[in-house]
Amino acid sequence: MDYPKRISFLCHPYHRGGVTRWMADAAIFLSNKGVEVFFITLEPKKDFFSGQGRETLIQLIEKAGTSIKIIKTKVGRSFEFGTPYYCAFIYKKVTESGLPLGTPIILSDDLYVWMAATYLHASYPIIGVLHADEEYYYKLAQNYYQSTDALVCVSNRILKKLLEKNNLISANKVKVIPCGIHLPEIINKENDHNTLQLIYVGRLTEYQKRVSDIFKICERLYADNLQFKITIIGEGEAKNKLIEQFRIAGMERIATFTGWLSQNEVNDNLAASDILILTSDFEGMPVAMMEALSAGCGVVGTRVSGMEDYENVPEAENCLLIYTVGNINDAVHNIKKLASVPYTIRKNAARTIAENDFSMEICVNKYMEVCNSMPTRNFQKSDIAISPKAVLLSKFRAAIRYLKVRFK
Repeated sequence: MDYPKRISFLCHPYHRGGVTRWMADAAIFLSNKGVEVFFITLEPKKDFFSGQGRETLIQLIEKAGTSIKIIKTKVGRSFEFGTPYYCAFIYKKVTESGLPLGTPIILSDDLYVWMAATYLHASYPIIGVLHADEEYYYKLAQNYYQSTDALVCVSNRILKKLLEKNNLISANKVKVIPCGIHLPEIINKENDHNTLQLIYVGRLTEYQKRVSDIFKICERLYADNLQFKITIIGEGEAKNKLIEQFRIAGMERIATFTGWLSQNEVNDNLAASDILILTSDFEGMPVAMMEALSAGCGVVGTRVSGMEDYENVPEAENCLLIYTVGNINDAVHNIKKLASVPYTIRKNAARTIAENDFSMEICVNKYMEVCNSMPTRNFQKSDIAISPKAVLLSKFRAAIRYLKVRFK
């Protein structure tokens, strides 16, 4: 693969999960390949109200100890509570402060980042990424596709719906590339043939993740006298209710709630498990699914974006089974079916899918093909500027919003 001389990532300040983890990992991979990588982000002067307890992208990347060039600027409450127009110009300003003209920019999933692309498009080739089968992403593409040189969808469903929703977007401009992950060294678990090890990894919320179905599935398995345990990794507003449901049902001994764990700890837990359960209403390309398969763990999940792209590959019958959202009977049936597959066969099938489709190298190589195929054009420094009046208005509104949050 011919890698470009340089590439950049433009991202919001905080690590929020799969999207930002992928951006950081992709940047690290390319840097290790000798590409000049720029990571453009913001450094909060104080923890944002929306970011307390989260790691910043700067912290995440600096821990890797690579040669990535971080372009940053410090921001405070005037950014956190500022107007979209003002925040987009902050991203524009920090990008132009250190990024060489003509360097491709891969956008994160933040609205203000996509808005900034409107002001940066004259100076840089822009790649927008649609990370989920969610109206938010389709609106981003609809509003800002003219400020992008390429659009990447993480699944075939997202590409299809995007083109259906906006016939002005050229199909030649859109590609499907699943997010990539670093494949860990495969670990052979000490298999307890008498106890099935289930696992869930993700936010513990009803919105999107539909975590009440975790209990419903376990309740059915328990009633059927299946010997199993489940490890539930994550945090969210539905966690306490879920814990209480297991307690009331007398099933608290089979469920372990760990909270959030490090990436290495998650991989260790997946490697020690038999089947990952995914109950979501919608997804993009579930990182938990990719990580589970890469660890040799089987997956039973809902027929959503991303998952459905792999249900018919030859190895899937031994490691990846899908059911209709909310159909607990089918979920239970699929878990029992996958549990009957010998461990070694299930593990090898899972790892094969991961190696064929989810490695970071495969993902990044596809992005490089996108970069190399974008139409050439002349790049020039943007002369778009924000007015002093707009800055003052944003800071005034930010002060009012801060006071409301601070003293509510």
